[in-house]
Amino acid sequence: MKREVVIFSLLVCASLTLAAGRASAGVESILGKWTAKAITPMGPLELELEIKMEGAQLVGTLVGFQESVPLSNLKFEDPNLSLEVSLAGATFKLSGILKDGKFDGKYEQVGAELKGPWTAERKATPPLMPATAGAISGLWSSVAVTHGGELAFKMDLKQEGEKVTGTLGSDMGIVPLQAASFKEGKLQFNIDLGPNAYHVEADLKEDKFNGKWSAVGGPDSGAFTASRQAAALVQTYISGAADLGGIWVTTAVTPDGDALTFDIELKQAGEALSGNAVAPEGKVPIQKGTFANNEMTFEIEYGGATYKIQAALADGKLAGKWSALNSPDTGAWSAVRKQR
Repeated sequence: MKREVVIFSLLVCASLTLAAGRASAGVESILGKWTAKAITPMGPLELELEIKMEGAQLVGTLVGFQESVPLSNLKFEDPNLSLEVSLAGATFKLSGILKDGKFDGKYEQVGAELKGPWTAERKATPPLMPATAGAISGLWSSVAVTHGGELAFKMDLKQEGEKVTGTLGSDMGIVPLQAASFKEGKLQFNIDLGPNAYHVEADLKEDKFNGKWSAVGGPDSGAFTASRQAAALVQTYISGAADLGGIWVTTAVTPDGDALTFDIELKQAGEALSGNAVAPEGKVPIQKGTFANNEMTFEIEYGGATYKIQAALADGKLAGKWSALNSPDTGAWSAVRKQR
């Protein structure tokens, strides 16, 4: 009886050893840090994926926007990877195939329709980046202090080594950064606002920019600061919601083929939209305004009739149609942000 027990114990140990060997086979090829990119309705979302072994257990984290979340149900059977991750109250399933040192696959939100492709490549350290500087790609909330008060902007940065591209935007519109760079912890760029040009330079410390702006060829200058946008931005990507607040130049095509142009002033609070259409006779308030899943609708009363506007947001532009309630009249409708 004792001999049978010993043999059974040896068989169990051998089975466990073989199972652990199968679980870890090929795992070495995926351990480490990866730069992952998911294509969302708001554009590409870039995060850091880290995979490591703890004993015989494969574990990992997803890092971005100043937070780190653990991966669950992480499995790798060469070349197939699968995992789950929870972000801002939503759970996502990811699957991918490792080929030529790169993951390609798809993600989908559990219980919702949000899905799309994702890729991951091994994270490379930029050769000229100081270790303490950190990556600056992403969205930043920035403030410029002027003689007339504070001006708030959203700064969207993309960094490749010392080279930086991006935009600076507000309700007044979006302008591209020019001659932008990030070197030795200092960000510099130029922008054109109307007829005037400005230079901005700021130092990065503890994930916050502090510096100044100055008018090119003029005496005006002031403080400039920027802080990274975090959890709220993650929720924006997950929900597919964008901020429509600001002034838009709209074009409505009539049944006769004429194009009518007018401005609309929009304010957004969650999925609710409010604001005014600016007509020659004055401002006309919009009614029943909503914006969800990149689809916008609202109604206006003008000239004794009620009109409904329906449009989708894509590439920063709104496109759709208008229709008269209680009438067959309809036509194309589009809008772009007003540049100032």
